[in-house]
Formats: sequence, C-alpha cells, structure tokens
Amino acid sequence: MQDSQPDLQEKLLDSVREIERLKAKTSTTLSGTEFLTIIFLFPLIMAFVVLGILIVYKTTTNPAEVAPHLDIVLVAFATFSGPVTAFVSILGQRLMADAKAKSMEGNE
Repeated sequence: MQDSQPDLQEKLLDSVREIERLKAKTSTTLSGTEFLTIIFLFPLIMAFVVLGILIVYKTTTNPAEVAPHLDIVLVAFATFSGPVTAFVSILGQRLMADAKAKSMEGNE
C-alpha cells in the first residue's frame, strides 16, 4: 500500500500539470495595444456597415431621390472601405497565425 501511494500522488500531479497546460493552451488573451485597436476601430467598422445598409435601403426604396446624389454617397462609402478592409484582413491573418500556432503546439 505504501509503494502505490507515491505512484498515485505522482499520477495526480501529472494530471494537474496536464490540466493547467491545457487551460493555458486554450485561453485567449489580448495585449493592451490589441484591445485599444479594437476599441478605436470598432466604431469605424460599425459606421461602414450602417452606411452600407443605408445606401442599399435608400436606393431601393426611393431611387429617384437618391440617384442624383449616389456618386457622393458611394465616395463616402469608398472612403470607409480602405481602412475597414485593411483592419479586417490584418485581424484575419492574426487569427489564422494564432490558430496555426495552437495546432502546432497540439501536435508536439
């Protein structure tokens, strides 16, 4: 009985270490810079989405009123599209890199 107790304690400690390793592997953290970037760019993305919805809605409900001003409206929409597309693509690349890193850690 005495010999099996250290083995059980060692197995228990190994299990606890494995659980902690898995918790650390699955947790997601943001740095301060990432958090501030999301906070500052979220309104830009929401404005882009809302502007797109408004353009489509106004153009389909009353095309005669919107048609003379559509070129100006589309210029405003295009102004938002550059920064929003760049931010979303960078965010997507970072998420893919994080997923690849996690899958590489899981294979080890």
